Amino acid sequence: MSHNYYEEAKKFGEKYLKPYAADIDEKGRFPSESIKALRENGYFGLVIPKEYGGQGLGVEEHAEVCTGLAESCASASLCYMMSNVGAYCLSLYASEDLKKEILPKVASGEAILGLAYSESGTGTHFYLPEMKEDTQDGYGILTGRKSFVTSAREADYYLTIAHSEKQDTNNLWLVPKDSDGMSFESYWDGVGLRGNASVPMVLDHTKVDDAYKIEGNGDGDRLIFIIGLASACAGISMGIANETAKYVKSRTYSSGKSLGDIESVETGLANLYSKAYAARETLFAAAKGVDEAGDDAFQNAIAARVVTTRAAVENGSEGMKLFGGIGYVHDKQPMERLMRDSLAGQVMAPGIDVLRIWLGRLLVELPYMRADQGAN
Repeated sequence: MSHNYYEEAKKFGEKYLKPYAADIDEKGRFPSESIKALRENGYFGLVIPKEYGGQGLGVEEHAEVCTGLAESCASASLCYMMSNVGAYCLSLYASEDLKKEILPKVASGEAILGLAYSESGTGTHFYLPEMKEDTQDGYGILTGRKSFVTSAREADYYLTIAHSEKQDTNNLWLVPKDSDGMSFESYWDGVGLRGNASVPMVLDHTKVDDAYKIEGNGDGDRLIFIIGLASACAGISMGIANETAKYVKSRTYSSGKSLGDIESVETGLANLYSKAYAARETLFAAAKGVDEAGDDAFQNAIAARVVTTRAAVENGSEGMKLFGGIGYVHDKQPMERLMRDSLAGQVMAPGIDVLRIWLGRLLVELPYMRADQGAN
């Protein structure tokens, strides 16, 4: 199968994202140059329908692009991915007026979106928000705190979820930046993925026009979100394999022999690439299944996230061994940064242990997986 969007994004990332990756990591700053390049080259319109100025592509292309970009800078890829998820959600569930107002701005690169779903009190259970929604004269009044909001302070709109006690329902709201009562706590200082700007957002009786309320949302945005997180891990995993191959070929001893000439190193390198390749292709197959709305789309998306997360973590550890001592030195080689980035996938909500529980429960509930069906 041809993965043209992956290959194009990979080349784009090498040219426009990779030159800034080390500095972004060193300073823990938002990847502004990379996001600017993505804006100017139409990437933010990827999953937006054509009638709103986008490319009208799907979750499979989303996975390919995010993976290709993540090989050069996973922080920039994740910030981009979050905006894609927000745009996809709006295209599925927003009112026609809201789509016409927001989506053309995102497609043109004028605006980007952020997600503010998770909360400290409820963890991965996004569907149990403690943020409160009250209504008043055509407005929603939102009060609460969201944790780990990627692109905090940088996005133009934040998609968040709140609970209406009056109606006993949850609703999505699109909150414009600089809304009264909106603030962000501290600054991001992560171990890895240091460009994400993922800090808490506080809404203190923030008034949002009812036109920015999104009702009746389903699971479509959840699937593209899970695929997007998996894409970051797949990209990191392959990035480690590529950088390790480059290093072992260039590292020579006084005898003239290179590190890559050692058989055990060749075997280790083969393992890195095999794991990264298997994870990437598993992800792309799962993303295609989401677009095709297969009965197994949800479980396969979760499985892909588990597989890519494990590949990233394991490649981070094995890649460091192949680099040796120089890989462990900060700012000498990219391996130290890639290893730190690789660790994040297992704790990005939903974390890998939660995903395994979800997947196991799904499989138990499937008729053909039940023991009580017996064998014929």
